Amino acid sequence: MRHPEGTRRIARVISKLLHPYVCLPIVVALIAYGASPNPGLWIKWTMAALLPAYLFPLLYVRAKVALVAETTGAQVTLRSLPQVFRDRPNDLSIMSCLFGIPSVLILYFLSSPLGIIATLVGATATTLLIAQVNRIYRASFHLAFLASMALSLGVILGLPWLVIAPFIVLLGLSRYHLGHHTPAQLGVGLLIGLAVTIPILNAFGFV
Repeated sequence: MRHPEGTRRIARVISKLLHPYVCLPIVVALIAYGASPNPGLWIKWTMAALLPAYLFPLLYVRAKVALVAETTGAQVTLRSLPQVFRDRPNDLSIMSCLFGIPSVLILYFLSSPLGIIATLVGATATTLLIAQVNRIYRASFHLAFLASMALSLGVILGLPWLVIAPFIVLLGLSRYHLGHHTPAQLGVGLLIGLAVTIPILNAFGFV
């Protein structure tokens, strides 16, 4: 269904502001600060989590785009980039591992707080499962990832669910209004994010 352009414009802004890679540094920084207000410590933990999580997937994307251009002659633009990887669950799985595993290992060897490690493990497991589900059904990656991080943030810092839930609802509505997902696809993404993250938080002793 086509929505008014004004609504779509607002939906695009919300979708960009609540993009997983935009929310990730905020969530990680808040959890790190909650573990220790010492600037040296929480900045170190935040950077140890985020730098590998951004760097390794970015390097993989650059290599993959160059390979696609070389083998097919197609020029991959920033706008078409999500479509390229959406149709390649194997690449999404590799990127999920590159996103989470190096960060978790570095955090572990730095004796970082369990809350940050649990958050990264939950988000990584969520993206891995979404990549497999998307082989047969296009669940919402964005909503699953945000739900995982929001749940970790709420449980670890003890934030009320009413503070966190509106952001998940806003992202879901924006993705729907932009025509990226049906309500069912959004619901499956949300359930995956919650179903994967809850047992992981439990394993780390937060639930």
